Amino acid sequence: MDIQFEAKISAKDLYRFNMRNAYTSVQGILSIICAALVAFVFIWKFDKLSAPYLVLFVILFVLFLVYIPASLWMKSKQVVKKSDVFKEPLGYSFSEEGILITSPTVSDDENVVLPWEDIFKVIKNKNYILIYTNRISAYIIPREQIADKEEEISKALLDKVEDFKLKGFNK
Repeated sequence: MDIQFEAKISAKDLYRFNMRNAYTSVQGILSIICAALVAFVFIWKFDKLSAPYLVLFVILFVLFLVYIPASLWMKSKQVVKKSDVFKEPLGYSFSEEGILITSPTVSDDENVVLPWEDIFKVIKNKNYILIYTNRISAYIIPREQIADKEEEISKALLDKVEDFKLKGFNK
């Protein structure tokens, strides 16, 4: 097996990844529940709340539903803009030993070899294949950039990664 391709990560890609991580965690789920509760109480008690409480409820609602996504968007834009790794596409090479990830912005000594057994999990969703190296860090592969090789990549991942680590793949 020798599958090679490149993938360039944009601020939008990094933002979607960060939003997914933020809102599938316990903290993210709790923030959605809190926003729903704030909205419910605000609507239910609107006519009985004094002006300071009305302002407080609006601030809390905005904090939960607007601030977090907006801050993740700004952070994603800054990271992509400032990081040399995101300036050029990352190269991926699937082999029997694992995945070699290369970047033109780093020396050959700094390129990463990810053995198959060290993959924490792999998630395939509508837009991406996410290859996690731990609970929060992943290599983001936009599916639109690998359309011609996606079937080969999926087959390799199904063959080399343990089933319990795969999510979103047809087995």
